[in-house]
Amino acid sequence: MGYPDPTTTAGRRQRVLAAVRALMAEQGFRVSMDAVAQRAGCSKQTLYAQFGSKNALLQDLMQEHLDITTSRLEAFDGQVREPLLAFAIEHLERISAPDVVASIRLFSAESPQFPEEARSIWRDGGESLLARLAAWLSLAMDAGCLRRDQPHVAAEILLSMMLGMDLERQRFSVPQRTPEAQHTWAELAVDTFLRAYAPPPRAAHC
Repeated sequence: MGYPDPTTTAGRRQRVLAAVRALMAEQGFRVSMDAVAQRAGCSKQTLYAQFGSKNALLQDLMQEHLDITTSRLEAFDGQVREPLLAFAIEHLERISAPDVVASIRLFSAESPQFPEEARSIWRDGGESLLARLAAWLSLAMDAGCLRRDQPHVAAEILLSMMLGMDLERQRFSVPQRTPEAQHTWAELAVDTFLRAYAPPPRAAHC
């Protein structure tokens, strides 16, 4: 797969977002636009012109993360297990990436000092992820592929099952699951969820 030309607007955007990801792992909420510009190799004026503000830049980063993670949940095509499993594997891989693990640890420690930034990260990250998953599960419920029962609750249950104790392992620097073990866990979580939310036999259409 090719990479965006770094001299184009799209290429510069990817370079900036990569710089933000790296800096968040090093500095947490203390990332400045000066540091981003220096790491990305562009001027601060260019940074503001393209993204508008630090908050908008962080929103763009979270949006990109969500778009990639939920790419299999953009539409409902009558399939349930395959897209949910692809989503679970992608999500687990992303939250176990070294830069994400480092960022989560810093955010957890710094949230009391940066409450507004912490709420923003939660709103644009965790809350938006929950809403997207709930919307997709609602479509599956409408199609008769899942038992109809509070999509937002179902989404939170599935995310909790997918994560298991992974965040606790990250917090205490305990070795995480191998990619193979992550895949096995994702299958177990999704299949257990599907059994719990299976529609009545006569109502199943998937």
